[in-house]
Amino acid sequence: MKTRTIKAFPFFLKFIFGFFFLFNLTEKTVAQNNDFEAGFMNVGIGSILGGVGALINKRPEEKFGKILFKGMGQGALGGYLVFESKRLVREFAKSGNYTYIWPSKIVNSVGTSIIENAAAKRDLWARWHLNIGFNRLEINTKENFKLSYRIMPMDLLATAYQAVDAKPDWKMSVRVGTFVFRTSEIGQEIGYYGRAFGNSIQLLDNIYGDLALPHEIIHTYQYESFSGFNNYFDTTEARFSKNHQILKIYRSIFYTDYNLLLGGLISIIDNPKRLNEGIIESEARYFGNSDLINKIRYN
Repeated sequence: MKTRTIKAFPFFLKFIFGFFFLFNLTEKTVAQNNDFEAGFMNVGIGSILGGVGALINKRPEEKFGKILFKGMGQGALGGYLVFESKRLVREFAKSGNYTYIWPSKIVNSVGTSIIENAAAKRDLWARWHLNIGFNRLEINTKENFKLSYRIMPMDLLATAYQAVDAKPDWKMSVRVGTFVFRTSEIGQEIGYYGRAFGNSIQLLDNIYGDLALPHEIIHTYQYESFSGFNNYFDTTEARFSKNHQILKIYRSIFYTDYNLLLGGLISIIDNPKRLNEGIIESEARYFGNSDLINKIRYN
């Protein structure tokens, strides 16, 4: 057990290096001007998350190359589905037809589930999930069919933060499958019409807030697409929960969404001055904008 823990840390460092190398490469050579470039980034992120996670969760007797290849390939497939879910959001942005949103959310959940299974070194179909705000529904199909519910604590805090000085828009929340809040201003940022934090969205009361919705949905999908990172801690969490009943109870109630921290770190590095720049914002503009929205400044 100690050997696995020691080996996991270098793989974690390789993940961080590889992840930011991909972002640096993308920023210099991939402006997301077309679907091939956008797809390249999503497939690449899924592949890195799946491959490195599979190595972290590898048993000592398993072959390095086989586990890496399977994890990367499975993660790449998940990343492609995440890309397709964002293309459906783009159709919503162009048409204003809300019937695109729930299909996009389901495709996104399938893609992120496949990435998580890859990072956890599970079979592609072993576990599926659907996130509705900070609520996580899981279906385990590996042995006996099992449906479970857990809360994502970091996203719960993010949602509570979004709710301060804002009112919930329940109708819109049902239409998009996550919590949406309305407010007269977005923090202290003049000219911002929407804001996503984790899996929750805050929109201005006026018409520009509605126009910002596709852009912010893409940000929630970006948060969810990093969820394979959570499986990097599976072995450590399982080991500690065996000897600590409180942690065992915690894991039965909560699903720790470390991906919120990863997404925040990436956002800070990618866009340190909080300007309308960087890969994260570029992708949200590419998939979330109609011709009219291209004229409006986003956060």
